[in-house]
Amino acid sequence: MQGWYFIVILSAIGGQGKTLFSELATLVLRSLRCRVQVFSADVQQRLAAKLGSVTTIDTDLLNAPDDPLALLRAFSPLSHAIEQAAESGCSIVLDTAATWDVPVARFLRDMGLDKVVADGGGQMIVVLVTTSNHDAMRALAKTTEVVTAALPLARPVWVLNERVGTVLPTGFDPDLLGLEAGHFAKMRAGVSEVVLPRMDDRLWQPVDRTGLNLIDFVNADPSELAALWVDAAGRPLDRLSAAVVQRRIASWIAKMMEEASRGLGFP
Repeated sequence: MQGWYFIVILSAIGGQGKTLFSELATLVLRSLRCRVQVFSADVQQRLAAKLGSVTTIDTDLLNAPDDPLALLRAFSPLSHAIEQAAESGCSIVLDTAATWDVPVARFLRDMGLDKVVADGGGQMIVVLVTTSNHDAMRALAKTTEVVTAALPLARPVWVLNERVGTVLPTGFDPDLLGLEAGHFAKMRAGVSEVVLPRMDDRLWQPVDRTGLNLIDFVNADPSELAALWVDAAGRPLDRLSAAVVQRRIASWIAKMMEEASRGLGFP
């Protein structure tokens, strides 16, 4: 594959599926035989538990308004990785907590990282993850405006998590977001979309809570997974039933990876 990617994953409200998509993006790049460095600005460290090798951004420095050099120190490992990526071709995924969207975007803008990445032969993709929650959609719209203004060389992508219904469908009323129709149309024209397929939360959430990464889950012995799910009477599934559920979720994960690869424009 030619070039490399710097993927920044944002979500101004928690619980939208950002960590899941960070893991998906990393796995898709690895499946393309790309080397990937993963960074996380999230105190929960859920991604580190799933992927193992994750560099943590010091989030205490992201909340230090009186220290003009705090952001530089916090993101020093990331800046070094971006400098090296021009030579090594190693792609980068940056996962963030919703709390830190603004300082992260400010750092990217102030350092002109969209131009740095482009000059180094890479492509910067800013992924904005949302569900159909109206507060989340308003945040999505405002964050998209900030990203397109601050990072003109980056490509904004919406990830529309369908677990709670279709998000921003054709004909969506921009008044719900407090935007003029023309403004909304212009903003939307500048982004591409990734629509995650829907999965029954009764099946998926028990898997998500285990902290298993997606590859480990797909390859696990079904007997070790049976206790995650129960039948109508509350009894854990047997090995055979668990294997059926595992295959169903595995096919869903494969579909999500296909959508992510297509929507992010990977070769």
